[in-house]
Amino acid sequence: MKKIIKYPLLVILLVFIFAACKKKQVTLTTAEKVQGTWQLQNDIYHQHVGGVDYSDTTLGNGATIEFRSDNKAYSDFQGQKDTAVYTLTGDTQITLNGTDIYDIKTLTSSSFVLYSKKTQGADYYEETISLVK
Repeated sequence: MKKIIKYPLLVILLVFIFAACKKKQVTLTTAEKVQGTWQLQNDIYHQHVGGVDYSDTTLGNGATIEFRSDNKAYSDFQGQKDTAVYTLTGDTQITLNGTDIYDIKTLTSSSFVLYSKKTQGADYYEETISLVK
């Protein structure tokens, strides 16, 4: 009779041990985090030319950009569709069409923020693009 009682207790103990074990957390690469369809939240730019400042904010209004695993990005902004080639430099930069370099300021499963600043003498142009999923 004691053998019959031991086995169910052993099974119950094993169930609790396995249930208490933490599951492995999957860590995505930067490329995997970038991939997918993002909605433009806003595009803020500031320009300083000849001592004069100008800034503007463009709201997303349904604009999207889809980053695919083939290193192409497909955008749709107010019906205007475009395709760009993108490359990642480590975990910190993304380049669009080989010329537009952006620093990756934030990259989570739901937020993607890019920043760029181009300087020529005392003049500069800076842009912050905020995307959400």
